[in-house]
Amino acid sequence: MYIFGNMQIYPFLLLSLKPTVPELVTSSQTTTSSSGPPLYNLLEKSIEDEPYEGGPLNWQGYMYHPNTKKYYKMTSDPSLPQGFSKVDLDRMERARQEKFQANRPRHTSGSFEKRPVYKPIATLMNDLSLGKCTVGRMERHIHESRLLNCTQNPSFVIKTPVEHYSIAGCEYLDVSDNGDRIVGTFTVHPNGFRAKHSAVYVFEVDSIGDTIQSECLRREQHELLPVESRPSTKGFNTIGLTVQPMLNDLDGQNQLNRVFQQPSYLDYAVTRYDSFIVDQTVARIDADVTCMLTVTAKDTINRAGNVTSYCTVHLEPLAELSDPEAIPTLSSPIYTKCYNNKGNIWSVGWNAPKMSIGFGLETCFRMENLLSNHHFLMSSRKKNVLNHCFSTDGHLVYMGLRNDNLIKSDLRMNRDHITGQLNGAVNTTYVRVLDTRPDSVLTEGFDSIIRVWDFRWPKKPTMELQGHRNNCNRLNVFCDKEERFVFAAGSDGYVRGWSLTSGDMLASIKTTPPNNIFPRAVYSDCWGGRAGNSALILAVGDEMRVHVLEL
Repeated sequence: MYIFGNMQIYPFLLLSLKPTVPELVTSSQTTTSSSGPPLYNLLEKSIEDEPYEGGPLNWQGYMYHPNTKKYYKMTSDPSLPQGFSKVDLDRMERARQEKFQANRPRHTSGSFEKRPVYKPIATLMNDLSLGKCTVGRMERHIHESRLLNCTQNPSFVIKTPVEHYSIAGCEYLDVSDNGDRIVGTFTVHPNGFRAKHSAVYVFEVDSIGDTIQSECLRREQHELLPVESRPSTKGFNTIGLTVQPMLNDLDGQNQLNRVFQQPSYLDYAVTRYDSFIVDQTVARIDADVTCMLTVTAKDTINRAGNVTSYCTVHLEPLAELSDPEAIPTLSSPIYTKCYNNKGNIWSVGWNAPKMSIGFGLETCFRMENLLSNHHFLMSSRKKNVLNHCFSTDGHLVYMGLRNDNLIKSDLRMNRDHITGQLNGAVNTTYVRVLDTRPDSVLTEGFDSIIRVWDFRWPKKPTMELQGHRNNCNRLNVFCDKEERFVFAAGSDGYVRGWSLTSGDMLASIKTTPPNNIFPRAVYSDCWGGRAGNSALILAVGDEMRVHVLEL
């Protein structure tokens, strides 16, 4: 059936509409009529006006009408839109190509050519033996190939092992450099004896060889069975990853039980916060002691009916991440600090070389020295400091401002601290100094683009990572210790990973958070202290979804 406008014409009707060829007549016979043109002119005109398949563009599956100069799709469904001009067809083809490019498993930065990143091990070893690549490049391709093979479904799921609490979501997640500790802050809905609060847990990560062998054998047996007869399974822990919470000191826990009159049971929370958590980070105070740096906010109403915000900065030691020999010194006042501020504190950061804490305030930036308790203020162009970080030597601070460019300030100057800015890095909610690249920073903001900048060329980013989604939220962004990859949780529920070398999107995993708490992602290639034990962990709700990265 063909459709012309709103008129439906079936194939047998098209056949009946074809002109009948008359019998041949001699020249003496009458070939004209006073009432009309010659018969062969009518026949030629009717043949030219007849629709035919393909048209001048030879489009398969379309009928072309010479009078209207439009193409009509050959279909049996009359409800579909019909009548396409050449411009419409070109637009449809461009939309099809754009959709194909958008659904590709990876995206490439505009600064680099589109090229495949997956390379087999045999090809890499052959290139290494022939001198076509270095050992570092081969290792990078191996890690990128592992991440490219990351599936949508997790390899296995670990329930957050807090039995007497209902975990609503994860607010902060980080992993140690050697992959044997995980620090997480979870929003807790208890069973009725306390209000909603946040609790900090430290998990011990181990990789057991017996578990690896048994899980690999179980997976092989499962894959040998026919697909229709395979039993349901919760996944295979082929890297032997075990995550167990570490126990806090019992004296403080017993005292907490007496205060809240709750039953005496084994609890693993390092600390709790009843106020809203604004920002949080792990601060390595010295070579032996690691602390948790947290900003909490609470609103109060004064007698005049005005709402006033009060923020508190907590510095608390983490015995689970510190050297066991330094545990007796954790009660020192230098490791336990509390700073109160009337007004909003948007971000907090730790400057290890200077032993100072940086506060991103509403209209300025504040530095607080941990040893001398001296503080001073710096200009932020009267803008909110959404996020900030310090350089490796501690002399510079990079501030992401609301509705303004990211600025660089020098702490060694007595005045006019601002020494540079990045044109286009507006509303930056994440900034990180890359140790492997001098003068380079990684940023993420409200424009849904992750960028790599070099302050020697501040007018244009050196790399743009496309595909991220951010709808005016402070989202989780994680960069591994080797600075090979960056992972970001988008506001659309996807967790994506990019290569910081090529700019390619290597992984895109869809998550479905049960509430408005966005997922958190951490990556390590040495889980449990084993080199090459690569996995990506996503904290979604009360689950920790483990995606094993294998070749």
